[in-house]
Amino acid sequence: MINEIKSRFIMKIFLLSILFLSSTLAQQFSAVNIKGDVKYRTAISEEWNVLKEEFSLEPTDFVITGERSSVQIKRAEQIFSLGELSAVALSSIKLMSTDELLLALAMEDMINAPKTNGKNNSSNTAVYGDKEGEGKNLDLKDDNFGIKRLNGAVQLAKNGFKESSIVFAKETYRKYPDSKQIPSFRIFFADLLYEKELYEEALREYMDIRKLELTGEEKKEVAKKIDSINKILLNN
Repeated sequence: MINEIKSRFIMKIFLLSILFLSSTLAQQFSAVNIKGDVKYRTAISEEWNVLKEEFSLEPTDFVITGERSSVQIKRAEQIFSLGELSAVALSSIKLMSTDELLLALAMEDMINAPKTNGKNNSSNTAVYGDKEGEGKNLDLKDDNFGIKRLNGAVQLAKNGFKESSIVFAKETYRKYPDSKQIPSFRIFFADLLYEKELYEEALREYMDIRKLELTGEEKKEVAKKIDSINKILLNN
């Protein structure tokens, strides 16, 4: 009986995912206002190509920028600005409802479940802040692709695609485990979950973040959010 319910749940997730993907793939993107080193690659290639002005992009493409580089990606009436040292999957440039976000997070949990081994040590040596308490410089100067993806995820949020930015960040943590060790990014996206009033999901994030090497200010911030969520959940 349990296996049957689980199978139905997985099938429901699969069908809804197809619907979401179909709506995302409905229109092409174009690149405008290109500055500096901007490249793209398709879903079936690992090769990066120089992106040219007004070039048509598929929703399955990926775009990446170099230092002091930027591009605006346009689709219909939407314009998304991607700054330097960032990367984004064009399929993530979309609006999502809270229910769609919860579904996507559930899918990520399902993908992660069998692969968790407790070994997630980071070798990342990027600088996250010049002084104690100044660890929120999210535009990190690093060639690490995982960090560039997280920079892109931050910009998704700042461009109004908060729900999809959380999903893109979660996917990045899974594919590039070192990126999950950076407190500034983890706190940024946990705060988005808190802002969306997804308190249980946010609490899990903050509890996990608490295990990282945090600055004094970050420890206070995380502890404050954990305390706040516990009070909210207790009163519900």
